[in-house]
Amino acid sequence: MHETIEQELNQIRNHPALENDFYREWMSRCLTIEEIEIFARNYGAWVRSFPDALATLVATTSDLEAKGEYVKTLYSEMGYGNSSKAHSVLLDAFFRALAGKLGDGSRLDWERLEHEVGILPSTQELLAGEMDLYRDADMSVGAQLALEWQAYTMLRKLYEGARNYLHLWDKPDEFHEACEYFYAHIGAAEKDHKDESLKALMRSAARGSLAKIMQGYNMHLDLIFGFWKGLSQMTASESPRGNPASAAL
Repeated sequence: MHETIEQELNQIRNHPALENDFYREWMSRCLTIEEIEIFARNYGAWVRSFPDALATLVATTSDLEAKGEYVKTLYSEMGYGNSSKAHSVLLDAFFRALAGKLGDGSRLDWERLEHEVGILPSTQELLAGEMDLYRDADMSVGAQLALEWQAYTMLRKLYEGARNYLHLWDKPDEFHEACEYFYAHIGAAEKDHKDESLKALMRSAARGSLAKIMQGYNMHLDLIFGFWKGLSQMTASESPRGNPASAAL
């Protein structure tokens, strides 16, 4: 069992969920405000839905020690009890600051995005699929392992792309203050979440079906890849040909 899981985790960075066109675009250039708007709406929807998926996972898990590991992750997602530090709030703050620097005020405010920008079918599939996986006692264990073991690389790449906009800030310190969402994950949260998901899996795998656990693992990675693929296709359609977004800034 341990060898099977270790092999999967060693290969996760090569999965298209982590090697995809959206990451390459996000890290290589400045996106247009229209492209960022699509990203903010869809990624923001995922970040907002994740605590509810985690709460479902806690309810699904019967092993008390595994349940405790998932509670730690949920507590972290919600800012350790401080609502102003909940991860969705920190993400909103980054997009709000970025919109201001792009000279487009409230363009990326969540209230506006939620009411005026639709989410993509691939995003809907991820949100629904993630919740379904977390309702299954065995597949949820693998799904959460996949989520957390791809998340550090995901957040690291998203932060690297965010640095493309550093030049918009007159005071670099203020840019880094706006990036608290990324630092909260890269600094500690995702390292802790990886450990928590693996500990919970080891508890659950001893009594569950390894085949179903790994099915949940792979299904979640495929959903995440579909999410980024959908974003890549949509942002590509919003980028003017021959007119790099960075030239408009």
